[in-house]
Amino acid sequence: MSLFRSAALAHAADRRYGRIVLLRPASLAWLTGAFTLIAIAIVLFFALASYTRKAQVAGVLLPSQGLIRLQPAQAGVVAEVRVREGQQVRAGDVLFVLGNERESATRGDAGREITALLQSRRDSLAGDQAMLRLQARQKQDALRRKAGDLARELQRMDEQIGLQRRRVALAEETLQRHRKLLASHFISAAALQDKQAEAIDQQAKLADLQRGRAVLQSDHDAALSDLGDLQLQARRDEAAAQRGMAELEQDLTENEAKRQLLVRAPQAGMVSGIAVQPGQTAAAGQTLANLSPAGSPLEAELYAPSRAAGFVKPGMAVLIRYQAYPYQKFGQFKGTVREVSRSALRPEELYLPGGQGGAGEPLYRVRVRLERQSVTTYGQAQPLKAGMALDASVLLERRKLYEWVLEPLYSISGKV
Repeated sequence: MSLFRSAALAHAADRRYGRIVLLRPASLAWLTGAFTLIAIAIVLFFALASYTRKAQVAGVLLPSQGLIRLQPAQAGVVAEVRVREGQQVRAGDVLFVLGNERESATRGDAGREITALLQSRRDSLAGDQAMLRLQARQKQDALRRKAGDLARELQRMDEQIGLQRRRVALAEETLQRHRKLLASHFISAAALQDKQAEAIDQQAKLADLQRGRAVLQSDHDAALSDLGDLQLQARRDEAAAQRGMAELEQDLTENEAKRQLLVRAPQAGMVSGIAVQPGQTAAAGQTLANLSPAGSPLEAELYAPSRAAGFVKPGMAVLIRYQAYPYQKFGQFKGTVREVSRSALRPEELYLPGGQGGAGEPLYRVRVRLERQSVTTYGQAQPLKAGMALDASVLLERRKLYEWVLEPLYSISGKV
């Protein structure tokens, strides 16, 4: 049993114009193939192509050993500028002379007057010191002569004592002979007493000579002691005079330093960025010029905020654009990250070009080694200069495009 009537089926089978055929134009096949190829190309592009994520930062060119800022310790008027822009200097060379003249209503130039008074005191002290030396030398010479005379007198006294001892010995021998003669009744007792008196007299003379020698020895020792004390006192006086002279020299130096301040080169290098001229007033701590250390190649010092510094590591490639040489015309220049600071620094701690640093935002210092120390412009190599501002792109990482497209999904699933 059929769902449709036989008459209806027979009518449907009867095709007066034949079967219906749907024709597709040839262009449709070409379009289908083209769209298929485009789809495959898009899939391959997302699967194989990659892009590099970059961090955009600003910075400045500085010597690798740092740029030395030449700053005076105190304020003053620039009296002399003894250096030119770009001049090579040696360590210790005087670069700037600052004056600080103080005027007095009654004496005029107070600093000059103080210097004159201190010099007068120094000359007077030098004269007193010379007189003290002369007096000490004269006293020492007198004591040396006295000690020498006493030593010679002691020598003569020793000779006299030696002779007197011989006389005493002879008197004793004579006395002994007379005693024997008295025992033999050859002489009288009075004659023996005379010889005893002579022996006693000789012994008394010997005792007097010995007492005299003791006095001479005491005087000689006292003279030597006085000479030693005098020499010690002379050294003390000399030391006191030297201290006084040193204090005066210090006062003179300090006064001259207040009147005239010399700004010297702390090490050899090239001077740049001279900011003052003779007659201008310089404040304490003001930068008068910059000094690039000799033998220190330039490098880019970049200042990266926290949002850009997280993935920056040593060895990463950097593309540098110098503001002095537009990259649209001169291109970008390569560099390599050498060092990244481990802690953030305040803008005032960095050598920031004007207008950078935001509203006190902490920055990380990134040092970049340059591939070239010059820029080729119109066929000529122009050396780079310290202090040039620049922009840089730090090439952080390369990622596939499909990873970038699917990154939200990865984040949701916790894979990234």
